[in-house]
Amino acid sequence: MALKKFDMLMIVPASFFALYMLISLFYLFTVLSSWPLVLEQLLSRRVISALRVSVISSTIVATIALFLGVPASWMLAYKDFKGKPILETLIVTIPHAYPPGVVGTTYLLMFSAFSPVGNTLSGAGINLVNTFWAMVLVKVFVSTPFLVSLLIQKFRGIRETDLEVIARSLGASELKTFLTVTLPLSYKTIVAGTAGCWARAMGEIAGTIVFAGAVIPGVTETMPAIIVFEAQRDLPAALALALIMSTFSIVVLVSFRVLMERQ
Repeated sequence: MALKKFDMLMIVPASFFALYMLISLFYLFTVLSSWPLVLEQLLSRRVISALRVSVISSTIVATIALFLGVPASWMLAYKDFKGKPILETLIVTIPHAYPPGVVGTTYLLMFSAFSPVGNTLSGAGINLVNTFWAMVLVKVFVSTPFLVSLLIQKFRGIRETDLEVIARSLGASELKTFLTVTLPLSYKTIVAGTAGCWARAMGEIAGTIVFAGAVIPGVTETMPAIIVFEAQRDLPAALALALIMSTFSIVVLVSFRVLMERQ
């Protein structure tokens, strides 16, 4: 009986949480009646271009996060050095809650023509403000910690098993141990973290509006940016765009999860 009471104690709030999340995800599908408008928006050149910019920029961000995040996670999980907890807090924990608008403002100041960095880049003919790569820069900051935080915990768990110590005691080099023991054991976490990073980059809006402008069609205009701006002028169109974005994200991430479970 005690076990059943405990089960209820946990299941009831868990059910409320699941219901809250599911309603938030799918309510839009139940109230939007103008499906011809959805089709019209989906086929418009502007939406297709924005969706392409969103997907390409998020994929680039996920790739950068993968190449930078795996070494960073390994360093924070395996190397012990003074100040490591503070460093981990600064580069992993805080960015999770750091306002993206502040990030965009920081980069706008850093790379403007009036700053030393921006002035140097301008002299070399490089301008990042209101460009595609400005958008990528913001998205890398807000998205990469999703991969790193997951991978640090996984690497620490692997470290505690001493499997890598055994591999090295049998003559494997550190590189071979990493490639044949650490990576295979952390493969699913790496893929899941990269997918989470991609999804976060797809939804980023505040920082990109400030630093990249997010209004140049085919360059910096993304789906979230269109939704935000259209909501102030044409709410039905914004709802249709939100439905397209929501459907795309749900289908991609659920399909990805099913594929991972099958593997």
